[in-house]
Amino acid sequence: MAFIEIGFNTKRPLILGRGGFGTQLNDWLMDEGWGSADFLDDNAPDAVGGLRDYVDPAILKRGRPAFVALGDNKLRVELLQKLAAAGYSTPVFISDAASVSPSAVLEPGCIILPQAYVGADAHLGVGCIVNAGAIVDHNAHLGRGVHVAPGGIVKASAEVAEFGKVDSGEIVRSPWENQ
Repeated sequence: MAFIEIGFNTKRPLILGRGGFGTQLNDWLMDEGWGSADFLDDNAPDAVGGLRDYVDPAILKRGRPAFVALGDNKLRVELLQKLAAAGYSTPVFISDAASVSPSAVLEPGCIILPQAYVGADAHLGVGCIVNAGAIVDHNAHLGRGVHVAPGGIVKASAEVAEFGKVDSGEIVRSPWENQ
């Protein structure tokens, strides 16, 4: 299922992206015991640096948990790969208020938000976001960097190509329904 970060609450997480999604993610991380995050953002005056400052020795601490909270799916995956190469941990975040099957496979950097559902044997590639109230049903496959927006639905055995977006209210149908 998920990659669990042991001892995460002893480290201050890093979030790349200080917009609305990054702010929400920080709220959920704090609520679930991770502590308040430092932010990297090119446009936020209260960030500790820009998006590419993750290599700064003052910020980089080997094994420090880091999340990418950006809507640009390709950039999110690119930055997750660079963070991992630099020595950061890129854990999966699953909200306590989400439901994720134990047989689901979530690759590093996935974020599963409150009231989201991920079913049995679903596979989510690196850096996927399953937003609040979204559904990824059993045996579905999401490529790297996919974002399922609030209320989006990916039905049983359906596939979403890497960097795709399933918008709010959108339904990606099971293969047998598209014939």
